[in-house]
Amino acid sequence: MSWYWNNITDKDSARYATTTAVWISYFLAAAFGVMAIVDFMDAKLVSQWNWIFGMPSVASLEAALFLVIAWGIASLSRAGSTVGVTACSLLILSALSSDGSSVGMIVHLIVGSRFLVAYINALRGTLAYHKFAY
Repeated sequence: MSWYWNNITDKDSARYATTTAVWISYFLAAAFGVMAIVDFMDAKLVSQWNWIFGMPSVASLEAALFLVIAWGIASLSRAGSTVGVTACSLLILSALSSDGSSVGMIVHLIVGSRFLVAYINALRGTLAYHKFAY
């Protein structure tokens, strides 16, 4: 059908349905990693409250989370794909709860909703894979 909503008919098509979410997870992990490095390099943002192990807590934890999600979905874990859908939903909700309405927030919502569809497709793929495998 398309890259974001695949027809799942066997184990191979179920595995293929997860590939987009895996790459999205790697992309988000890299983006959050870059944000963590930029925050680390910016001396104005140094505060003892938002640093864990020498890195900013939020961005580095999000980068680690999306690396774990990518690994989980790549290994066809139902829990990994469920955490991916949940994490993507929380990112969209955080964009909705941010103050003001800007073009950046609208772009965040549009891109986030496309990512959410890919994560839902990965959840469909992992559930179908385990259904076909047993």
